[in-house]
Amino acid sequence: MTLITIFFIVLITAFAVVAFFTEPSKADKLIHSRLASLDRKRVSSGTDEPDIVKEVTFSTIPAFDKFLRNNRAAVGLQLLIEQCAVQWTVGRIVFGTLVLICLGALLGNSWIAPGLLGWAPGLALGTVPYLFLLQKRKRRLRRFSELLPEAIDLMSRGLRAGQALPATVETIAQESDEPLRSEFRRTADEQSFGLPFREAMVNLSRRVPVADLQFLITAILVQKETGGNLTLVLDKASHVIRERIRVGGQLRIRTAQGRLTGWILCGLPFAMFIGMNFLNPGYGKDLFQNPLGQKMVTYAAVMMVIGILLIRRIVNVKY
Repeated sequence: MTLITIFFIVLITAFAVVAFFTEPSKADKLIHSRLASLDRKRVSSGTDEPDIVKEVTFSTIPAFDKFLRNNRAAVGLQLLIEQCAVQWTVGRIVFGTLVLICLGALLGNSWIAPGLLGWAPGLALGTVPYLFLLQKRKRRLRRFSELLPEAIDLMSRGLRAGQALPATVETIAQESDEPLRSEFRRTADEQSFGLPFREAMVNLSRRVPVADLQFLITAILVQKETGGNLTLVLDKASHVIRERIRVGGQLRIRTAQGRLTGWILCGLPFAMFIGMNFLNPGYGKDLFQNPLGQKMVTYAAVMMVIGILLIRRIVNVKY
């Protein structure tokens, strides 16, 4: 392992660990907010207006927070965090990613080879937080789709009972389970704060990228502008969504074996490599330092990518 590689690993790890452990706790943040509110002037001037916009914190470090706010990738990551409904910040994910990259680079430089090739495990390990968020968002959106027909039925019954359309959104926020409750509660709050109904529903579709919800919102907004029997539209939409959920469940059951086979075939070589190197450190160095071994690893990686694409093509059935 070269001195430059060791220097960068130690530098990034120290920076990430210090930033992580110096972040104030929730109690400290609450105390600071209360002290700030006490220090605030009771009477403001005519030019000052109260800030009613919710401030989203990307990082507790002011300079780093300002940098992340001007970064398009950080804004997209913040949207992903909101869709997952986790109490994380963008800064914490970035620091965690740096720690994982350094850990993987440390193992890669000792197990594989010093230099750029040794950083490959670190880059792979650094994607773990993002893969976790994507998987959590996928489960949450699937749960949202499963509960959506019940919300549509609540909306339809409310309209038949004489409620206004915005009032039915409030009913869903009160009566539904998570994650429908939190998302529709946010939509109802936006309407309460004066946001038009159309913009509130568009924000809901942006936060929850579910195809069934997109169809529902489009149907509601079109009916609201053109007129018609909305209850009938909602009943048909609920029936179609339930059928889609039933068909999707059957497809997941029938393709479970293929998906499990793909995960096992993809993960087995890496698990065996890590296990052998734990038992005998440096066991796989010859595979990456020898030209013949490098060609074998390259061909194996290309064939694995082709296999992953073929398995995904087989098990991802459009319906």
